[in-house]
Amino acid sequence: MIHSQMEKVVASVPASVGTSAVTLTVDTLEWDYASFSVLRASNASTAFASVLKVEESDASGSGYSDVTPLVGNGVGGFAIPAVSNTAVEAVVKIDVDAKARKRYLKVTATPAVSVNTVITGRLSRGVEAPVTAADAGCIGWVKG
Repeated sequence: MIHSQMEKVVASVPASVGTSAVTLTVDTLEWDYASFSVLRASNASTAFASVLKVEESDASGSGYSDVTPLVGNGVGGFAIPAVSNTAVEAVVKIDVDAKARKRYLKVTATPAVSVNTVITGRLSRGVEAPVTAADAGCIGWVKG
């Protein structure tokens, strides 16, 4: 089995308006792991984000609480890294053991300055391998 075929892709709509929060909420039912990438376009600022965190809930759309180790600059969390090369895009990757979390995960990134930001994710180690592009969270699936 090729493990990259055991994934589902999820993505947020990019934010390009000021410093608005970008969020991505995923249902981890039947998926054991989630890996998120927060991508920020190049910008003169070395600040990656003012808010970068993962929350969890048992219900879709409400009742979210912070996952302490996954809260940037929070007590018990991680340090949001500074951007070392502002001329290129910057990415922060967040990996989550979904088996140890509640069913719904929400990733929030608030750009520190006005810059395009998007969150992508991959759910992996699913109960069943995706068969169609829709199962894999895509509009097209090209295999070679």
